[in-house]
Amino acid sequence: MALLRRHRARGRRRLDLSVKEFALLEALPRAGPGFLSIEDLPERVWDENAGPFTDTVTVTIGRPRRKPGSPPVITTTPGVG
Repeated sequence: MALLRRHRARGRRRLDLSVKEFALLEALPRAGPGFLSIEDLPERVWDENAGPFTDTVTVTIGRPRRKPGSPPVITTTPGVG
């Protein structure tokens, strides 16, 4: 049976994450202290067949951005990543 959801806490708030959202949030800190560009995300979170500008990548990035809490879970540096 495949795991469909993962949970993390942010302060006292529980964040329900899909498997891909969780993988995305794991991949971002591993890129540090540098940046992870949208072109690099598919190979780290999906597979080599996923393109960086597909709706799937964009939608998956957008969901954790809307999760509650401050500072934002994901920030973007224009032109960098």
